[in-house]
Order: sequence, then structure tokens, then C-alpha cells
Amino acid sequence: MRDGVRRNRQGIIGLTLVWLVCGILWGYCLPQPAEAQPDDTIIYKPPKRGAPGGREGAGTRGFGRLLPTLAVLAPQDHTGLTVQEQPVLYWYLSQETRHPVEVILTDRQSVKPLLAVRLDPPLRPGMQRVPLVDYNIRLAPGVLYKWSVSLVPDPAQRSRDVMTAGTIERIELPNELRGQLAQANKITSARLYATAGIWYDAIAALSELIDTAPQDTTLQQQRAAVLEQEGLTAAAAYDRQRK
Repeated sequence: MRDGVRRNRQGIIGLTLVWLVCGILWGYCLPQPAEAQPDDTIIYKPPKRGAPGGREGAGTRGFGRLLPTLAVLAPQDHTGLTVQEQPVLYWYLSQETRHPVEVILTDRQSVKPLLAVRLDPPLRPGMQRVPLVDYNIRLAPGVLYKWSVSLVPDPAQRSRDVMTAGTIERIELPNELRGQLAQANKITSARLYATAGIWYDAIAALSELIDTAPQDTTLQQQRAAVLEQEGLTAAAAYDRQRK
């Protein structure tokens, strides 16, 4: 009799342990709620008072697939902002080219371009940079500038150029943001700029981090996510596939 009771108790205990183990394993197998998996994606919030402007796409004329894709890293349908007097302008090249590239910067008041520089081939694929400090160019606050990048396959027929363009405006750094940036590291700075709608400085902060840590794919994914938010899918795909 006692042996039967003992066996029943052992059976109940064993069954209870089995249920406990199964419950724990089932909990691990269930998908975790979204709040348990924080998303660190940097979100770009376009400025509320966004000036007219935006990105002009690059289209090939007469050369088909023989020419690479170009894209200025600029917002899609509004003017991108910067607080820098001499910002760095970034653009994307899909493949190596043996053709020269021209970079032009203009404003509405000047007859001649403020910047007209020729980049001689070969040019390697990927993200390209144009530091305005290298050309002693300074942006004035409140002025709308247009900048363009043109691939020149035939200097005798400029209608065949592959051109992409964007707009940029310098604003004064808001006091609240100034205080936040003073205590922020580079990745936090990129996030602050993006949240404040300051496109060019967010891209520059991420790009500088990538230059200093090219093996950190997390940074490349962060920049890709920001680029995708403004329709720069080809440039974003380049970042996502880099190893």
C-alpha cells in the first residue's frame, strides 16, 4: 500500500517537472514582443518648414546599361539642411567608371558656379565625398544652393551626360540641439541631427564613423536605413551588401 502511494507521488512529481520544463521551453520558442527587441534605427524627420527643392534623378541617354548609376545623397522632395559652413557633400557611384565626373555648386544670385570641379577617372564605386573646405567654399545661412554631379561620357555631346542633383540650405544651429550635441558621441550626434531634420549632417556623422571603422557593418546598416527613408535604394543596397 505504502509503495503504491510512494509511486503515485513520484509519478505526480515527475509529471509536474515535465510540465514545468515544457512550459519554460515553450516560452523561449514564442516570438518576443516588439518592446523586448529595441529598434536602434535612426529615423530622419524632414523639417516642418522644408524649403522647396529635392533630388533630381540620374537618367542615361543613349548609352543604356553601359553607364553607372549616380545619386546625390540628398532628400527626395525637399531641401536638405546643414548647420555647417563647409559641409561635406556625399554622392553614390554604382560601378567603376572611366569617364570624368563634374561637380557643380550654384546659388540663385551668382551667374557663375560657386564650385565647378572635374574628377578625373578612374573612379571607384561606392560613396564619394566632396568636402567644401578643400575648395574654400562657405555656405551662407538662409541661402538655397543647388549641387549636381554629372558623368560625362562624351564631352562633345553634353546632352548625353548622366546628371543627378540636390539642394542644400545652411541654418543656424538651434540652442537646444547645441547643448545636446556637446554631450553626444558621434552615433548619438547622427541620431540628433536626423531627428532635428538636419539631413546632411546626419549623413556626414554616419559616414565619418564608417570611415573610421569600415569593418563595423552595424554602421553601414544604419546609414542604409536612413538612405532608404528618402528613396536612395541603390546607395542603401550598396551599404547593406558590404562585408
